[in-house]
Amino acid sequence: MTIPRIIHQTWKTVDIPAAYRGFQRNWKRHHPDHAYRLWTDADIDRLVAEEFPELLPVYAGYHTAICRVDLGRYLILLKHGGVYADLDCDCLRPMDPLLDGAEFVIGTEPDSHLALDKAVQRRLARILCPSVIASVPGHPFWRHILARIVEARNEEDVLDATGPFLLTRAWDSFPERDRVMLLPPHRFYPVDKDDCWNGRVFDLEFWERATRDAYVLHHWDGTWFRGDAAHGRLPTDVRVQVNDPTEPAPPAGPSPGGQPLISCLMVTRDRPALARRAIDAFLAQTWPNRELVIVDDGPDDTLADIVRGLARPEIRMLRLPDEGRSLGELRNTALDHAAGAYICQWDDDDLYDPQRLEYQLAVLSLTGARACVLARWMMWWPTAGRVAVSPVRDWEGSLLCEAAAMPRYPALRRGEDTPVVERLRRTVRMAALDLPRLYTYVVHGANTFDAAHFDVHWRHATARFEGERARAVLEELASRLPMLELPPPLPASAAPAAAAAEPDPAVLVLTPAKDAARHLPRYFQLLDRLSYDPARLSLGILESDSGDGTRALLEARLPELRVRYRRVTLLHHDFGFRPTVPRWDARIQRQRRAILARARNRLLSGALADEAWVLWLDADLVDYPEDLLRRMLAARRDVVVPHCVLPDGRTFDLNTFRIAPGHGPVEDSRHMIDGIYQPPRGAGRLYLDAFSGGGIVPVNGVGGTALLVRADLHREGLCFPPYPHRGYIETEGLAAMAADMGVGCWGMPDLRIVHAAV
Repeated sequence: MTIPRIIHQTWKTVDIPAAYRGFQRNWKRHHPDHAYRLWTDADIDRLVAEEFPELLPVYAGYHTAICRVDLGRYLILLKHGGVYADLDCDCLRPMDPLLDGAEFVIGTEPDSHLALDKAVQRRLARILCPSVIASVPGHPFWRHILARIVEARNEEDVLDATGPFLLTRAWDSFPERDRVMLLPPHRFYPVDKDDCWNGRVFDLEFWERATRDAYVLHHWDGTWFRGDAAHGRLPTDVRVQVNDPTEPAPPAGPSPGGQPLISCLMVTRDRPALARRAIDAFLAQTWPNRELVIVDDGPDDTLADIVRGLARPEIRMLRLPDEGRSLGELRNTALDHAAGAYICQWDDDDLYDPQRLEYQLAVLSLTGARACVLARWMMWWPTAGRVAVSPVRDWEGSLLCEAAAMPRYPALRRGEDTPVVERLRRTVRMAALDLPRLYTYVVHGANTFDAAHFDVHWRHATARFEGERARAVLEELASRLPMLELPPPLPASAAPAAAAAEPDPAVLVLTPAKDAARHLPRYFQLLDRLSYDPARLSLGILESDSGDGTRALLEARLPELRVRYRRVTLLHHDFGFRPTVPRWDARIQRQRRAILARARNRLLSGALADEAWVLWLDADLVDYPEDLLRRMLAARRDVVVPHCVLPDGRTFDLNTFRIAPGHGPVEDSRHMIDGIYQPPRGAGRLYLDAFSGGGIVPVNGVGGTALLVRADLHREGLCFPPYPHRGYIETEGLAAMAADMGVGCWGMPDLRIVHAAV
């Protein structure tokens, strides 16, 4: 029996919240051959009464509605089979690869949830999540679950009565667990509750990194217990820079008047399709007290007819004769007709997130600023299939400003908004909000600037997406924005060919070397045999404190290396560190690893140019597969390490570890020596040998024998701390810093490299 091709979702009524409609569309769009059914509370009531009357006492006896919803979803799948998904789950790709040949599919929550108080109290090693489940009808696991639900009907906590903890206990006691496909968190739950509740997932760069291998993204809204807190709040870790040329900031407080009127001003001419999209984005704004003033001096009446048909009092349109007015003059006409306490520039050819007005006004309130622009925004080249996060600057088109402080526009035909923002920067307190997805600039070919202008923006973008990842980012944007169209999905049969046609990304191999003379011949032999185009490889080596001729050997190699590789950098710096005890002695770990961290950082700053990836590679490796780099890149992770072993097969790399279940989010303070964690081998830590056959696994620490890092992360500040960072230093400290940046680190237990015997 196969899992039926039907998508089930539930809500109180057929009128689902606007925030979930984009997610609902994505489920349907990715599964055009699936039926779709939205079950209301009334539908579930009837299902229980007609098909499962024996459960009516349990169902009716619950004090909270969410218990009835939980039980309802289980009964829907028991009866009908198919795929169930909560409304706050966004479908990122078709589920078919997971469903084919499966009877029952369920995912586990992120490992970070195991450190939450309730999970710790119950000593859970995993948590099964009911937000996305697929099954055949009548699967025996459902009857097993229902028996546990009847037993737990008097549990006070929803999680124990019908939710994840109930499911987890049921799975632990199910005798046919091989009939249940248990998926790791990165498939359905690639981000955790904190990532969603603090707004980090709203950052498209974080979203793109987190979802590369995900089929579903659960937003953990928790509307059943969080209520209105699930939506509409400015992300807590958002970056805001304030420029104040006048005086210290006034105390932050609520915006004047509670909900002041915002006048959005749009100038347009003879492009009604684009303007209609901008109008739709205005109508979708969450800020309730707003108006749109449209100034149109073109001969085409199409847009005027559209506005009349909408009959929305908050939209006013001014038709002007075609007298050759400049764009600046037209913007001033709109200013003259604005009634709001705040002015927002609203270009007719761009896209705006529904919370743009709400978030920018919140920044004014929080900072006491009188004007707000975006420090970065999204850029979309529809015909080129490109999406980017712009360079950092004050983006004039994103301006939201107090009407009383708003300057007049100069009579320019283009670039008219630049002098306005420059004057505001000189005269008033202005905030720059770094939340790019609030504004998507569309490069459609008829912009006021030419293609060369936007090519510069592409080259200097802080993040660039093409091909499959560009489409993924666009689909995420489209779940909230009115898009004219999206590029068609890449056919599965064409994907390998397309990928093969792309050049290998440029990779910088970095190696700190000390007393490495005996290892260098094998180091270069292994490097030369990598199945990777050497013209796409750069090499950087920092030699320090050597007494065995390492420096001379490297200098002698330089001519041939510079012929073979894309770019070669050889640096030298002595740190004066020559210990008299073995390098693993706990007494010197902080000093030894601090110097190694300084060496790595010095090498990175001296060698990194335009490469896309950095591969840290130790000089004393004695073997690794020819496709090491390709396999690490194929993992599609921002920070990834293979499994480093000794020649006898024992795990050598103890810096790559995962904190063992039951030990909480931090390690035992008794193992802190000289300010850094130095536990005995295996004390509270699991190494990669514990995960053999498990594919790619998340880790809390990484080693540097072979470490692949997305170069942009280094450019954004990810380094090797030469001081304790939350109890970690050097490569382990890098992993802790990556976690602080919202970036996961991953280990590949089945990709083995061999370190020289020590």
